[in-house]
Formats: sequence, C-alpha cells, structure tokens
Amino acid sequence: YLERLTLDIERRLGLFLMDRLIWVNPSKPPGPTMWACRERLQLVHSYEPVLWFSSDPARCIADNGRVLRPHSVRHQQLQEKGGEQRDATYGDGAHRLRPGSFSGATEGAIPRNVLQFPHEAGKPAAEFRAAVQASGLPAHGALMPRALARFLIEFLTPPGALVADLFGGWLTTAIEAEVTGRRWVVTERFAQYIAASAWRFKDAPGFHSSFDLVS
Repeated sequence: YLERLTLDIERRLGLFLMDRLIWVNPSKPPGPTMWACRERLQLVHSYEPVLWFSSDPARCIADNGRVLRPHSVRHQQLQEKGGEQRDATYGDGAHRLRPGSFSGATEGAIPRNVLQFPHEAGKPAAEFRAAVQASGLPAHGALMPRALARFLIEFLTPPGALVADLFGGWLTTAIEAEVTGRRWVVTERFAQYIAASAWRFKDAPGFHSSFDLVS
C-alpha cells in the first residue's frame, strides 16, 4: 500500500517524493498483534514511514542546518587532531578520504534520515489524557511525539512560515508550530477531537474556544 500511495500522490497530486524518513519508536507496543504475536508470520514492527513530498523541489525551503545535532566525541577528537591522516579510497572510488578530511569546524552533524523518538509520555501527556477523559469527550487514539513534530517543522520550514496539518488529532503539530515561531492552521474531520485537544491550548495567551471545555 505504501508504494501505491507514493505513486498516486505523484500521479494525482503532482507532488515529488523528496525522501523517505524512518521514525523508529523504541517504545512502540508489539504488533501487528495478529500476524506477529498470534500467527507468528511477521516480525514485530518498530518503525513508521514518514514520506516527504514537495510541489517543486527547486523551490524547496527545507534546511538541515536548522536541525543539526551535536558532534560525537569521536568526531570532535578527529577535528581536534586536524582531521583524517589517511589517504584511502572505498566503494570503488565512490568515497575517498584525504589527509585533512573532516578537519574543518562545523556547527553540528547533519541528522540521518532514521529518526528515533519515543512515544509522548510523562506528566503533561497524562494530564491532558485525564482532562479529556473527565470531560467525556473521545480522545484521538494516536499521540504523535512532540519531538518528532518539532524536528519536521524546523527542518522543513523557516520561522514565520505557515504550517498546515490536515489531520489535527491531538493538535501536536499546532503546538510545536506555535512554540517554534511558525504560523499554523489545522483541520480535523471529527469536531470532538478538536474540542478535546483544545485542552492543550487552554492556558495559551489569547486562547478562545467555541466549545465548552468544562462540560
């Protein structure tokens, strides 16, 4: 289905696949239950695909400089000693090391396209879930990690850009767009989810809801 979806998005919507990111979730529950745990036909899934498309690759506004990660200790030591001392070629010439390679100081390491973020947990998540349960409203079943939403927003958009989420759910994208200085708009098919998720914004300056968040 994933390959068919990718092809249909390109054919029917005219979008271009920029990359396939892998979100590894170390706290993902074992599944698929039927095929991995009961029938024993599959392995337990530990990742979700994140497909990134662009309407015009030549005008793409993504920038990995906004999501650089700290260099490893080994890389820092390599920089401090002046970079590589070897002159070697690997992969039939596809990769070559020269003396001095990796000696230049950089602001950080470019992230790889395998992202590891655990489920959203802790006191804030528990408080929101408890508030929604007390209100009697149905809660969306999937709570995307805020760290994942923030990474994608900062990588793909500059500050001040408009971030749109067509499947609002818990409004996680909206929250991270707000705190990172982006404008945002969210839609959601089920009004109850929006009413429930509004609890996450109830203390924000200027917040107003047409829903009764108490009863």
